[in-house]
Amino acid sequence: MKEKNIIKKTSKTISDGADQILEQLKVGFSKIGDFGTNTKNKFIDYVKEVFNVLPILEKAGFKTNRLIVGVSIPPSVEIHFSRFKEVEKEEIDALYEEYKEKKMFKLILKSLLMSNDFQSKLSSDSLVFSETCIEISIPPKVSIKYLNRDIANINKIEADFD
Repeated sequence: MKEKNIIKKTSKTISDGADQILEQLKVGFSKIGDFGTNTKNKFIDYVKEVFNVLPILEKAGFKTNRLIVGVSIPPSVEIHFSRFKEVEKEEIDALYEEYKEKKMFKLILKSLLMSNDFQSKLSSDSLVFSETCIEISIPPKVSIKYLNRDIANINKIEADFD
């Protein structure tokens, strides 16, 4: 009974959130309409570059949980990552060498490794590490996200149903 109530509340929250996102996209696209074609194309190329490096980042042990494109001034790309495996330093160095021409890859991987090192030095009895979020914008931002242990357990249960 309680589980059905949680599912109903979650569905309503998701529906409300989707409506909000659609409205924000409409506003964002109207702002982008004010940009020149050249600016729009540069931003699209920028986002495509981010998409292209995500599989390479997975080789380094980081799975993309979600990606959010912020259609705003300045535009932004927010990527949420989980580390799913530890990769040896030699392998990381080899990836850096192999993809040395991909500046976006080096920027994101360096941020993820720095964040992972920082996060590993923090602990809490009531919070558990959830994911690392990198926002590529002006200025760039790295966030380390934690969840309350109880919420983390609920999220795990919901993921088990998928």
